[in-house]
Amino acid sequence: MRWLLGWVWWTILPIRKAMAIRNYRFAFPKHSPTELRHTVGDMVWSYVELAMGRRATLEGLELMRGGGICLAGHGGAWDLALISAAAHLPITIFVKPPSNRLAAWFITRARTRAGIELLPPSGSSQAAYDALRQGRVLVFVQDQRHNRGIPVDFFGKPAWTSRGFGRIANRTGARLFGAWQWRDDQGHHLRFETLNPTPPTDTDEAIDYLTEYSQHFYEEKIRQHPHSWLWLHNRWRSLRGKHEQSQ
Repeated sequence: MRWLLGWVWWTILPIRKAMAIRNYRFAFPKHSPTELRHTVGDMVWSYVELAMGRRATLEGLELMRGGGICLAGHGGAWDLALISAAAHLPITIFVKPPSNRLAAWFITRARTRAGIELLPPSGSSQAAYDALRQGRVLVFVQDQRHNRGIPVDFFGKPAWTSRGFGRIANRTGARLFGAWQWRDDQGHHLRFETLNPTPPTDTDEAIDYLTEYSQHFYEEKIRQHPHSWLWLHNRWRSLRGKHEQSQ
């Protein structure tokens, strides 16, 4: 079924196919873009499994007790992994709902029913600080383009990246973790690990350092499981003209 779903996307309903192929060839020039059929098939099937009540196998869960800040990313089974973790951890996350109303309804409903606190991307700083004080796990997902961010090297090319993780991590001194999910023959897996960056003492330099650190984390995880990342957006779109006009 996963193979069939991937084939339908590749052959009949090639939504953002050209974008996905261009991104994949840039990041993994030695890989065949046809591997993306695997990516999309796994992604779509994970939502079927989510509706069926299936969950991911969790590794390193004991590290997360007591809360902290966690970097996570858009692997193929992103929501299945998030909701699996929420069964064991109090989770707060910055999230932007999908533009499709039906998809937004389904995903928002599944997340809220799992007890996940959803924060809008802007204007939620105080709620994020409150979540950390309450011992919750504050999740950042910033492996996608942020037009008001800073350019950070990602697979050898500048990518506009939010400073939100770096700003809150530096200000609070909270424990830092990373999480990544993937699928193999045994099913879905989500692994947590402790992160130990060493930012400089200057505030602005520390925020930029932590922002760069976040992208290095994502790149390492994606290289370990290339087919498990969602490549359907323009991560490296240039904003040069826009920024020059604003100056």
